Amino acid sequence: VSNAQAIATHVLYKAQIGNWTVTPGLRNETIKLTQDNYGSNDVNRTGANLSSRENDLSVWIPGIGAHYTSNQNLSFFGGIHKGFSPPGSSPDVDEEESVNYELGTRFVFKGIRGEVTGFFNNYSNLLGSDLAASGGGGTTDMFNAGAAHVSGLEISFTKDILENNANWSFPITVNYTLTNTSFQNEFDSDIYGDVSIGDEIPYIAKNQWNVLAGLGHGRWEFNTTARYVGEMRTQAGNGFIPQNQRIDSNFVIDASFRYNVNNYLTLTTNIINLFDAEYAVSRQPAGLRPGHPFGINAGFTVQL
Repeated sequence: VSNAQAIATHVLYKAQIGNWTVTPGLRNETIKLTQDNYGSNDVNRTGANLSSRENDLSVWIPGIGAHYTSNQNLSFFGGIHKGFSPPGSSPDVDEEESVNYELGTRFVFKGIRGEVTGFFNNYSNLLGSDLAASGGGGTTDMFNAGAAHVSGLEISFTKDILENNANWSFPITVNYTLTNTSFQNEFDSDIYGDVSIGDEIPYIAKNQWNVLAGLGHGRWEFNTTARYVGEMRTQAGNGFIPQNQRIDSNFVIDASFRYNVNNYLTLTTNIINLFDAEYAVSRQPAGLRPGHPFGINAGFTVQL
């Protein structure tokens, strides 16, 4: 039986100086994590073989963001924020800590809205979890995975092809994410395997992109999403990925339809994996695990 008691407080301030907007903030997390283990034979929880453990922590989490508006079509932004995730109840597990940097720009050019962002996350301690779904023993205990770097680039472009048409809309959005990862220390793990400095973190695709296209007219709109996820490794490593440690890339198309009956009622239909593509998403806990097959769900929304 696990319990957590947490108190979270934060303060935020926004300062505007000319074309600059600067937003510093500070958060505090005070957490008490406990676990009572009655053992596998004490089904009535008498406490005859009870073992307990506790983990207390209090952490300050600062951050600051800045935004500069050059003109109505061009702006720049950046930020430095501390990252934090609480550990489990085991006293020898540290909280996940990182310092996260981002720098980017937003712009409008010939009707195209774009955003380009570079990011770098410097983990002083990355947490892992002993989940059966990830190949562990299923205890769900957290463990220290040490230092790691995650960096990359996010790019997004959006344009309405029919922006000058009063009755029809045809928006298209293209998103791309490049992600590089590397462990910064050596250790052995049932989850990640034998980890060396420079090894990539498992289950993070280096390349991902998606294209969203829609067509709207009056009360209805139809949207499709084409998404690509590049190959991923299932064990820490570098360079070529062996077949038995690889999840191959996949390409899936989804679709959705929305119809506004009136101001109060909207009908929706979603089609997942429109062409019933067969693909894998994991090799844990017991061999290849499939992605979502063809599926349809429908519903309605009522707003009073």
